[in-house]
Amino acid sequence: MVQPVLKMGHTESPDKIEAQMGSVSACIEDLLIFSDLDDTLRGHQVIDVLADMPAAYHFENEDFVNYTRIRHQWQQAHDPRSNDTWTLDGWALDKYKFLPMVERAWRMRPNKMWYFFYETDTYVVWDNVFRFLANLNHRMPLYIGSASPGMLDSNKKNSVTFFANGGPGFVLSRAAMEKLLHRQSGVDGDYTEAPLSRRWLELLRNDPCGDSVLGWALHNVGIDLSGYWPLFNPHPLHNIPFGSDYWCQPVLTMHKTKPDDMGKLWRWEHSRRVLDRPLLYEDLHDFHHRNRGHFLQDWDNCCWGDYQGPNVTSFAKCAEACSENEECFQYQYHLGKCTFMRFMRYGEARDPQIPSESYDDHEWTHEQSRFMSGWAQRRIDAWIEERKCRNVQWVRPSLERIF
Repeated sequence: MVQPVLKMGHTESPDKIEAQMGSVSACIEDLLIFSDLDDTLRGHQVIDVLADMPAAYHFENEDFVNYTRIRHQWQQAHDPRSNDTWTLDGWALDKYKFLPMVERAWRMRPNKMWYFFYETDTYVVWDNVFRFLANLNHRMPLYIGSASPGMLDSNKKNSVTFFANGGPGFVLSRAAMEKLLHRQSGVDGDYTEAPLSRRWLELLRNDPCGDSVLGWALHNVGIDLSGYWPLFNPHPLHNIPFGSDYWCQPVLTMHKTKPDDMGKLWRWEHSRRVLDRPLLYEDLHDFHHRNRGHFLQDWDNCCWGDYQGPNVTSFAKCAEACSENEECFQYQYHLGKCTFMRFMRYGEARDPQIPSESYDDHEWTHEQSRFMSGWAQRRIDAWIEERKCRNVQWVRPSLERIF
């Protein structure tokens, strides 16, 4: 029913790739992996999706210098006599993979009901994905993901178009693939249109984002995005601002997941899967927050839904002020500044820091430069108790409700 398609780059962190292959992608037998260099990964063929790109992609294109260098570096790794060094920017090639990977996915696995595209730092809750897609018609040209503002359509009074952010993953139905890849032909049967990957080369040269160009290509064949945020979530796990927007909704994907979180979350998810209920953000909140403590030192839980707290002289005073403010769910104290937040966000470890703009005439101590974070746990517990999810909120598509 669903064809998983993983996009990666040869220069990506090995830890990131291994975390993905050891968790989200571990149990997928028929996995398509597209990259910028042919390889083998845990028994899966990794396909260089840029290998067949026409010479026009390389001509006077500084981005593709990296493509040549990646090959040269790979050859060096297998030649002990070579000691050349190159500076590689694999990210510069990433945007060129989107269109050819759609073409190649269809060519290699035609007529699947759904094509699910994701990246090495995308966490995918496959059980929720299958539940979600089982209720949608693959015979309709559907393009699904987390909406980001894209290009302006001059034919519609410069109205903004939307594309699916590639990081949280996106889905194309069979009908959407067929419509996007269709090429017009003349009376004698010869094609009068270039293939998809060659049709938008000039736009790719000038747009920094391949997912944006893909969205524009789909818009030009009459397929507009169905925005399903927060099911498709651009936040990484540690930065999700849990609240009413992230609570009774199922979680399908997350972006920028840390390698360590990837494996732990995968094991945690499989240990608590329930047959008649999808995994909700309410459940996911427990992963980090259940045993985190009421405050953490050298920790940054800021900033989302933040607002200025009072002028206080200590972390303890900041905590006291938050407990007296009905909107405050958590707080941070750094360089004498008390910041309140309206959501429950875990955050991450952060070393002491004094930004250059804060030097001025003030001499900060090491203790003042530490990031101190805390949570109004009684208020949080009361909020959670009042919001037990009895009904699953499978949201409808929207381009107004966006990240």
